[in-house]
Amino acid sequence: MSDTACLSPNATLNLMLGLILALLCFDLVTQDATAILFKEGHAFETASALILGAVAGFWYYAGADDMKGRQWHLPVILVLMALRELDFDKRFTSLGVLKLRLYTEPGPLWEKAVGLAVIALILFCGWRLLVITVPRWWAGMRAGRSDSQLAAAAALMLVLSKSLDGLDRKLAGFGIALPADLGQMSGRIEEMLELGVAIMLMQALVCFLRDRCVNRAPVRYRAAPTVPAPCARSR
Repeated sequence: MSDTACLSPNATLNLMLGLILALLCFDLVTQDATAILFKEGHAFETASALILGAVAGFWYYAGADDMKGRQWHLPVILVLMALRELDFDKRFTSLGVLKLRLYTEPGPLWEKAVGLAVIALILFCGWRLLVITVPRWWAGMRAGRSDSQLAAAAALMLVLSKSLDGLDRKLAGFGIALPADLGQMSGRIEEMLELGVAIMLMQALVCFLRDRCVNRAPVRYRAAPTVPAPCARSR
């Protein structure tokens, strides 16, 4: 295992905060309106994608898969999440590969084939996540492991962010008109939650590697001090 696997959570958190601050400063210096921070391809979205990609790369570099390669789906999911942040799901097709209309409406067959392949990969990785990873995560939760708790926080943030994604559009389907300012706020909170997901996942990985590093460290026993035997008195 690489020595970098024993990075402390404080060090990685500082690195991530430094990255986020640099991206925020870049947008603030180069853009006129602060609202651009939450737009596609800018500070929050870019930071989320970079951190997710870093988690996937660090997973391989540090040899985090201790199940003989059975957890290959975890870095794949992370890469898919990073690509989703960069809008790769709809950048190369007429409609997004996650849009039902891509498959129900007339369109190029190659787009449908690529979209179905991506969806099949997502479903297969999700099934492996439920069967292989979730039981181990639940055991870690019961044992009070910090990496499992951080992963749970990431999952909660992910669910909340997806519930806020397009909230005005979702409510419009029920005949509810969301005020423009609330719609804007929900969109910004969604971006911040997605960034929180990436941060929590990185911290979960670092804590997992730290604990494994500690458990594998050789135990050094200190030799017991020798007590000199009492000298025999000469008669």
